[in-house]
Amino acid sequence: MRDVDRENLIEYIHASPQNQIKLNIREPDLVAEALKEDALVAQLREDPLLFSRLMLGINPTHYQEELLTTRHKRVLVRWPRQSGKTRTLGQLSIWHASFHRDQTILLVAPSERQSINLRDEIHKLLGCLPEGARRSLIARTTRTRIYFRNGSRIVALPNSEETIRGYKAHIIMVDEAAFFRNDESILRHVIIPMLATTGGRLILSSTPWGRGTLFHRLSQDPDYLQLHITWHNAYEEGVYNPEFKEEILRTKETNPLAYETEYLAEFAEESNIWLPTQLITGAIDPNLEYMPYDKPQKGRYYMGVDLAERVDHSAIAIIERKQGYQLRHLHKFPIGEPLTSVIGYAKVLASNWENVHHCYLDDTKHGDHITNDFNSAALNAHGVTFTHRNKMEMAQLLKTRLTDGTLRIPYHRQTLTELNTPTYHLTKQGTIQYDHPLGTHDDAFWAISLALLAAEENKPPSIPMAKIIR
Repeated sequence: MRDVDRENLIEYIHASPQNQIKLNIREPDLVAEALKEDALVAQLREDPLLFSRLMLGINPTHYQEELLTTRHKRVLVRWPRQSGKTRTLGQLSIWHASFHRDQTILLVAPSERQSINLRDEIHKLLGCLPEGARRSLIARTTRTRIYFRNGSRIVALPNSEETIRGYKAHIIMVDEAAFFRNDESILRHVIIPMLATTGGRLILSSTPWGRGTLFHRLSQDPDYLQLHITWHNAYEEGVYNPEFKEEILRTKETNPLAYETEYLAEFAEESNIWLPTQLITGAIDPNLEYMPYDKPQKGRYYMGVDLAERVDHSAIAIIERKQGYQLRHLHKFPIGEPLTSVIGYAKVLASNWENVHHCYLDDTKHGDHITNDFNSAALNAHGVTFTHRNKMEMAQLLKTRLTDGTLRIPYHRQTLTELNTPTYHLTKQGTIQYDHPLGTHDDAFWAISLALLAAEENKPPSIPMAKIIR
């Protein structure tokens, strides 16, 4: 390309952000040609917004611009769900690694699966780079790492002291920081010391999750730059479409707590919640993942089945007895799903998983015949009637096992939310009445409780029997 043509190209790039995005999408070869101008490369080094538009074809919103351009050493990002947190962190990671030599950027998430999702998001963004630029920037990639030719690297890690320790980092980005089970220990004793010798930056990002978290306390810390928006900002910027807005407004009417935390990004007061957020996050095992029902599995398993009527979901939960108890599977059926489908699903699971020893199911509305149907499917079923006393004992058992650390659960946002849903109040008779807000569901809570009860009441002979709940 002649110098005069390249000058015209550079002028076109600087004329408007829209031109930068058009070039990336329609004429990536011209972007590669423009990068031969040292002055443009120098601008990209200093301007992550120009990098996002020209190199990635993304036009950040105003609130995303604020995160991309701040140089503050401590940043707390409190945005609603689906507002672009993860993608914006990915853009910032790629820009920084591209123009800063020998830097380590750590992406830390509550679980291994979530950390891989972060890395996958960055891979999608790398695919937006013009091919020539991508080859010149990226040396190689692995399952959890992206290596740049200038010696920098992006590393995705789960929330585990063993895997995080040992790094010297220049930027650490913590995604879903409110959902870390050991947030105080990980942040203050592992993550922040890793930045000590580099003078690096820490960015904590999450939707809120309870007031007992370190994320909540740091949201009031003046040393942290507070970046907070609500769904209104995302809608005005065109991130949410009108259909999603309608969904948000329905959530406001049917589930005010979820609306306040997930869309207003506020820390809601937990009133009469049976399982507080801090108790639930304390049980998260970052290395634990749900297992598919139709693949062979080996272990000692116990099934819980909550059966629904027309207005609710049926749910199946599987607890494994392994170093205590582990929640290994949870499936919710669509509202109105026939009970024959639930039985069929349970039968397929039990035939694929070796040693599903006992199946406890809710027979409150269906009686012995539904238990007999499960037994006919070779599921070793036992019916549990949901009296006030039985529900109290199951709910208390679940809370006890979460409290003493015996029960571990995977990081799965829907599961965490449903465990946090049931409310309670004391009756005149001195019993505990359980309920859930209008528009929410507690079927997963009771399916897990049934599976845990099955595991407690049917210990292997080699393990001394504890008190059995009846």
